[in-house]
Amino acid sequence: GFARDTWEDRTSRGIASRPWPTNGASDDGRLSCDAAGCLYRAQGRLIALARHPAALPEDCAAADAVVATIPVRKSCAAKLVIDRFDMWREGAHALWIEEDRIRVESVTDHQGARPWTRRRGKPDED
Repeated sequence: GFARDTWEDRTSRGIASRPWPTNGASDDGRLSCDAAGCLYRAQGRLIALARHPAALPEDCAAADAVVATIPVRKSCAAKLVIDRFDMWREGAHALWIEEDRIRVESVTDHQGARPWTRRRGKPDED
């Protein structure tokens, strides 16, 4: 609730969010879920949200992007893969579905150089 209210305030959209379908499709048909995960379709793109390892083979083969709450240890053919370890290392991620690509930004991308943070690809400096 708090996160939804914050996003609505910041975007000034006042969009009432609805719970994700547990099993089946959303009213507009863009989001469909089952026990293994969800699929989101928009602008000709397919985003897979995997919650169970059983979802990965099909999701990796068909989706443009896979966001997984589980580790994605084997090779995945999706152009963009964000798994639980990426989220652990880089924090929350935001995806924008654009005409020619899916753009992604993480908390780490914007956290700045602070003494208590580690930047990806840079060794700690004393």
